[in-house]
Amino acid sequence: MRYDLVSLSLFVAVAETQNLTHAARRKHTAVSAVSKRIAELEQQVGTQLMLRLPRGIELTPAGHSLLYHARQIFRNLEQMEEELNDYAAGIRGHIHIFTISAALMHCLPRAISQFLTHYPQTDIDIEEQTGVGVVQGLLEGNADVGIFSSWTPASGIDVWPWQQDQLSVLVWHGHALAARASLQLADLLDEKIVGPHRDSAVSHILEREARRLGRTLSIGLRVSSFVSMAELVSQQLGIAILPVNEIAPASLHRGVRAIPLAEPWAKRELLVGVKAHALASPSVKTLIESLTAANRRGQEEEGSGSVVTLR
Repeated sequence: MRYDLVSLSLFVAVAETQNLTHAARRKHTAVSAVSKRIAELEQQVGTQLMLRLPRGIELTPAGHSLLYHARQIFRNLEQMEEELNDYAAGIRGHIHIFTISAALMHCLPRAISQFLTHYPQTDIDIEEQTGVGVVQGLLEGNADVGIFSSWTPASGIDVWPWQQDQLSVLVWHGHALAARASLQLADLLDEKIVGPHRDSAVSHILEREARRLGRTLSIGLRVSSFVSMAELVSQQLGIAILPVNEIAPASLHRGVRAIPLAEPWAKRELLVGVKAHALASPSVKTLIESLTAANRRGQEEEGSGSVVTLR
């Protein structure tokens, strides 16, 4: 069944003014033309849409339903027009990104910089969140794109693999563990630890694995910034466990050493997610393609024998 946009527009005007004459005046057309269009709509849907009363009109239940859907249609048309006007003006869309701090520390800024090289007039906002906050932002429509780890449950989200990293242990150079080539969580259970944000995925994983060993971690300080964690370690206030691969090497304090955490659960993937790819804007789809294409190139080069470190 096909609906004429002009007829729907006249119907909305009549419903909002509750008067054929007022609607005709608003739409700059004759009352008879408005009345004819409404009658044709009623004939098309096969039921009465409005009651003609002495002092105006009143919508029937079917009329209220049509009004709701007609408004949705016109809102979508307005959104489409605004987006196309942005393209015509050279503005390729607006993207709101929620990301965990690990990605924001290193790999995301570089990826966004590369994207903006090709699409310099795209407007991008970036907001730091915990992994749970990223997924919640996507589900609630507050974020267009999310960057979070594979440790975070993401039911209802379309995701793509992006980067990989592994947890490492930061110790100061004079620490008893500093000479070790790798460490396990059991080696750290008696250590004072500088921990991440309590709601972070890293914190949940560490606490879960410590419980499996029948212990709890001794966390004396909690900070959200990985750079701050490294600074606190350098001051010998504790050791830290964090995805150090995601930190720019220049950001690490000279007084600390990163030792890989040799646990199977210490490896993770960073994911790119959207609520529904099919409904995403062209600019969002272009960004996702840019991010995942870089990951695919890295995997192809690894397969051909080249060693590629993705950060």
